[in-house]
Amino acid sequence: MPEVKEIYGDYPVMFSTVFGLAATNLGLTLSWDFFDVVDAQEYPSVEDIKNRKYDAIIITGSKYNAHDDVPWILKLVEFVKTARGLTGYVKLIGICFGHQIIARASGGITGRNPNGWERVNQFHQDHVIKLPPGFRCLAFTEHNTPHHSMISNDRQCITVQGHPEFNKDTVKIMIEKRKELGIVPLEVADKALETLKTHGLNMEDIWLCEEFLQFVVSNQ
Repeated sequence: MPEVKEIYGDYPVMFSTVFGLAATNLGLTLSWDFFDVVDAQEYPSVEDIKNRKYDAIIITGSKYNAHDDVPWILKLVEFVKTARGLTGYVKLIGICFGHQIIARASGGITGRNPNGWERVNQFHQDHVIKLPPGFRCLAFTEHNTPHHSMISNDRQCITVQGHPEFNKDTVKIMIEKRKELGIVPLEVADKALETLKTHGLNMEDIWLCEEFLQFVVSNQ
């Protein structure tokens, strides 16, 4: 979203910021390579993965639907399937859209959430309907997201439906813009904005990113 990007940067900036803060807290140093899988069709090579160039691959959120069958999404699903065959070489982290893509590639079911939009910091219309085989649910939200977070039994993958890279102001801008465009129903948007005033923290979920990093460096 241009209004967010102008102030807080794009996904690479947001993710490197929040994970950078988490890494500092844990005494870790991070380096990043970013890949545009939509327009440029860029991916880490299997050779680089096998050579352990990457400790983890993060699949971020997206404005697109993980259950669509457009060519670039199908290619991403196939890449995740390939990466799932490289357990022991690389960990996979899924955020929102990435959470759904990993579920789909692993045999789960994703689709539109019949209960509509979630409250803030989970900004999504779609969700994981059925866990893929070999995964267990780590968290859920009652009446809305049955599988908010999941982990694979082989401990290669960990995912979450929410957005740890978003702070309070980012979410506020996104809600107001989607309310203006009629994408998010008026009642849902107003309730989310009110919740932001009383419960929203003006910081990214650094603690969650710390958990992700500890998952990556863990051998278990």
